[in-house]
Amino acid sequence: MSSRTSDHDAWSSERSFEHTEVYRHGPLYRWGAYATAGIVVLSVLAISGRMVIKGLSGMNWGAYAGAVAGLVGAAVSVPSLLSELYLTEDRLREERPLRANREVYFDEVHRVFVGGASVELYSSSDADPALTFHRKIQGSDDLIVKLVGRLPASAEVDHPSGELDGRLEIA
Repeated sequence: MSSRTSDHDAWSSERSFEHTEVYRHGPLYRWGAYATAGIVVLSVLAISGRMVIKGLSGMNWGAYAGAVAGLVGAAVSVPSLLSELYLTEDRLREERPLRANREVYFDEVHRVFVGGASVELYSSSDADPALTFHRKIQGSDDLIVKLVGRLPASAEVDHPSGELDGRLEIA
């Protein structure tokens, strides 16, 4: 995450939409996420109603354990499927519902790992990436090419699969 404060916190008030490119999952993934969120809400209401009717002691919690585990897993995946990536000349911002937004300035990135399923941007020597996004988003290859092209010359690009060789060049 970025350590800058005042000038970088003004993202939403100063962002220029004509120079911002937005990337997100396709409609099928997004509709699936909305449907999953609806199922989670309906299931929580059904279980809560059952708890009110039977009481806590009358509940068969073993029968609901699988349902609860499935609901938790579904609730975790929904923000990822509904996330949006905003690419500008100097940064990449990920906005996710129900979670904190993440932002990485290209001049702070020292390493990028382009994997088969995800892309990780590292802005410090920590083992944890500052920002990670899945490659299932629409236009992910173009996003990766543009992102790498905006990195500083000192940044390292680790791309073991090589499917984008010849397209990934740091400016």
